[in-house]
Amino acid sequence: MKVHVRLFASLREKLPDAERGRAILELAENGSLLDLIKRLGIEDELAQMVLRNGQPAPRAEADRAGVVLEEGDAIAIFPPLAGG
Repeated sequence: MKVHVRLFASLREKLPDAERGRAILELAENGSLLDLIKRLGIEDELAQMVLRNGQPAPRAEADRAGVVLEEGDAIAIFPPLAGG
């Protein structure tokens, strides 16, 4: 299945430069959100905020393992942000 991925800030380096932080990735059927994050080589603490189709996804690694992705899902991953 194919999912649309967008990485922000420092996480953009996890994709080839030509992708500019965006890619369509092929995953196995019944692949989970955690599978995707690990495939991208993103450490759990660096995937601070994850959106699935614009809605917040679980923060805990165990909960992310239970989120089964579907064809065409749009996933956005943000690192921890600083500021105030």
